[in-house]
Amino acid sequence: MNNQIKIVKRDYGIADRFSDGTIEINKNLDDYPKLKKAILDHELGHTTNKEFNKSDFVHDLNSTKDIDKKELLRFMIKHPKSLTQFLPINYSKKRGLIIDVNMSIAYIIIVTIISFGILIGTSIWNYI
Repeated sequence: MNNQIKIVKRDYGIADRFSDGTIEINKNLDDYPKLKKAILDHELGHTTNKEFNKSDFVHDLNSTKDIDKKELLRFMIKHPKSLTQFLPINYSKKRGLIIDVNMSIAYIIIVTIISFGILIGTSIWNYI
């Protein structure tokens, strides 16, 4: 397996690391050097041996504390295409259909919690 990491710039999303070792990062992050470094450090912490594994999921949950959230928010407001990072399904000409398993799991958890809250809320409402 190739252990070299290739960094490719793109004009959407924030950054992703793929199983072939490639990190794709938003080209506009060049204007935010501290944010770019923190995001690259985060992506370098991912494994490259599989599309999805538990350690990558845990890494996504635990390693974002080093990223300046205010700076990231400013970046996303100035570059709205970066918001595609939060889509569980994406498409690129180079990679085709991309399914972000971590984001899919996050959305499933959020929808489950909201649905459970609505169920409990309507059940309580019926007793009032």
